[in-house]
Amino acid sequence: MKRYICEKENNDRVSFYLDFTQIGGFKIKPKNNVEYEGIEVSHLTITNPQLIENILKRKTKRKLNAYLQFLIESLEDDSAEGDDLALIIEDAAKYKSIILNKYSKFLDAAYIKELLLRVNFVEDELKLRLYEYNNKFNMSFGRGR
Repeated sequence: MKRYICEKENNDRVSFYLDFTQIGGFKIKPKNNVEYEGIEVSHLTITNPQLIENILKRKTKRKLNAYLQFLIESLEDDSAEGDDLALIIEDAAKYKSIILNKYSKFLDAAYIKELLLRVNFVEDELKLRLYEYNNKFNMSFGRGR
């Protein structure tokens, strides 16, 4: 528990206690490393549902676009490594679990369903690409007679 003091315009001091464990909302840790001489923020809890929804939609859209960009690059470039594809598939599976466990509390069910369909599509395409890569790799190094 931390104690805060608020000063009003008429210089009356009001003190109260705020318990951070009782505040519900979406927790964010800032990741910028900009030097600033003011207040340092180690974590932020957003309680406004509309703001949470806007932040999560923008965050999921950015991540999904990164997956799609990698998929497009791997389809255009035949030199994609199997290890890279496997790592991206694992990351996509981890991202699906984050969506189901963390984001589903704050976003509506229709948006979650649409987002999971898109991630599943990307994951299936990457698995297909990995399967093709493995078949090509096995054919080139197979036993010759």
